[in-house]
Amino acid sequence: MVEEFRPSPKMKLIYWIYFSIYLIPMAVICIVISMASIIAGAIFMVITILIPLIVLAIWIPRFYESIVFRVEDDHVYARYGVWWKVEKRVPYNLVSEVTVRQGPIQRRLGLVNVDVYTPATGVTKPEITLFQLPKDIGLEISSVLRRKVGILSSRERRAIEEEILKELKEIRKLLEERLHR
Repeated sequence: MVEEFRPSPKMKLIYWIYFSIYLIPMAVICIVISMASIIAGAIFMVITILIPLIVLAIWIPRFYESIVFRVEDDHVYARYGVWWKVEKRVPYNLVSEVTVRQGPIQRRLGLVNVDVYTPATGVTKPEITLFQLPKDIGLEISSVLRRKVGILSSRERRAIEEEILKELKEIRKLLEERLHR
C-alpha cells in the first residue's frame, strides 16, 4: 500500500500570512525613512518589500507543487524543494515517536504538522515533518504511522491486552481440563 498525499492548498495562504508578519513592520519603517528621504525610503521599500514579494510570488506556488509525501509499506517518504531539493525516507523500524504539532495560525486554518522522530544521537528535531496537512488527514496519517511502527493508543493497547487475557484464560481452562482427566 502506497498512500501519496500533499499539504493543504491553505499552505500557500499561511506562507503569505507569515510574510505579512514581516511586511507590516517593514512598511512602517519604510514610511519613517521616507519622511526623512524619499529616495532612501524608495530604496528601502524595493530591497525589503518589493524584492521579497516578487521572490515569494514565484517561490510559494512552485514550492507547493514540489511537495510529495508518501506512507509506504516499509517507510515514510517526503520530497520537496524549489532551489534545494530534499528527499527523505525513514524506515518504520527506526521510528521512535510520531507527534502532531499545530501552531496558532495553523489552528485557525485547520492545519497540522506530523513529526516523525528517530532515536538519532543528539538530535532533538524530527527526521521528517509532513507539514501543513489538513487536520483530519494529519490525524489519520499520524494514526496510520503509529500503528505501522507499533505505537499504540491506550484504547488499542487495552483491546490487545484484553484479547491476550481472553486467550490466556482459554489456555488455562484447557490445561485444567486436561489435568483433571
